[in-house]
Amino acid sequence: MKIENIIKRVLCIGLIYNISINILANNQNITIKQIPEFNLSGVNGKTYSNKDLNGNKGTLIIFLSNHCKFSQIFQQSLVNSNKKWNSLGINMFAVSPNSEKAILPDELAYSDSSDSFLEMIDRAKQLNYNFPYIYDGKDQIITSSIGAKITPSAYLFSSEGILVYSGRIGDHENPYRYENSELQQKIKQLLGKQKIVYSRTKLHGTAIKFKKDILIAENVAKRYGRETVSLNYALEKKLNFFMEQKTNYPRFFYVWSFEKDNQENRDNLLKISTTYKIFRKRGIKVFTICIGKPEKHEEILEILKQAQLSTLNFYTDGTEISKIIRMRPQAGDKVLPFCRIINYNNTFGYGKNEILNTKDLKSEFLNALNYDRVK
Repeated sequence: MKIENIIKRVLCIGLIYNISINILANNQNITIKQIPEFNLSGVNGKTYSNKDLNGNKGTLIIFLSNHCKFSQIFQQSLVNSNKKWNSLGINMFAVSPNSEKAILPDELAYSDSSDSFLEMIDRAKQLNYNFPYIYDGKDQIITSSIGAKITPSAYLFSSEGILVYSGRIGDHENPYRYENSELQQKIKQLLGKQKIVYSRTKLHGTAIKFKKDILIAENVAKRYGRETVSLNYALEKKLNFFMEQKTNYPRFFYVWSFEKDNQENRDNLLKISTTYKIFRKRGIKVFTICIGKPEKHEEILEILKQAQLSTLNFYTDGTEISKIIRMRPQAGDKVLPFCRIINYNNTFGYGKNEILNTKDLKSEFLNALNYDRVK
């Protein structure tokens, strides 16, 4: 595939993701028996196969993904509903369908975790999932055979394995009216042994990523690697301006010394770069400030280039950070390095000294971007 076509496809996918996807669910020509033989791992340590899909009154297969903001809307509702469904004979399974290496960085900007199996385990523990959460991202056996295209989506089968409903879990704009959803009504019909006519509804969510999409993600990563990384000297007045300016976006500062803990700084800068690429389209600004001498400019710049940090990078001497140093959290023995988030309203947010953690950074960037909604 020519690089021009790849870029066009990436742009198209990015547009689709940003506006979400709204399509009609699959038609009724699907049965549980058409799912090929599988043995897939669940987050509870069990391995699931085809025989586990059979429910006494019916089977509900839900396609969820950790990073999908629409999936997140219904997670707690599914936990609450399954307490009743399971006791009444409805077998529910949540399937994570994405090929995780095909997910683009900015598609992760509404979650603190991606769709790896380990992160699925964390999410299930965090929200106390009371249903099997199965990883189908490697070979996508269940996903492909059912024809799932979007998360979240629901497929409800009768006890005979006949599809009776496919579509949305509920209304993403009114998720708390979940009890009145088409899915809930269809389950009530199943449990009441009423005559059921297959129905489907429009889906609203995020496109599932397949193995064929990995090439796109790889080319996006290469494009990120070619981005310009610059380093400029900054006087105290400029640094103070960036710290004190009133903005409608959060700012993240990382202050470090070229003369100390270079390996620690390299690791931290790489983690910051990875996190920034995820959230930058949502508006967060990242500043790195290195304490170093002018003659070390090229060496400092090389460290930033290795981390692919195409952020706002500055260096200065130690006399130019009298206000910047006030951002430093109190904990920790060393003065440098440290990081700090400044929220929309110029209040201090997350701060950390020394070694940074990628998962914590993702979570705190997400908190900062959502800060105005909470306050």
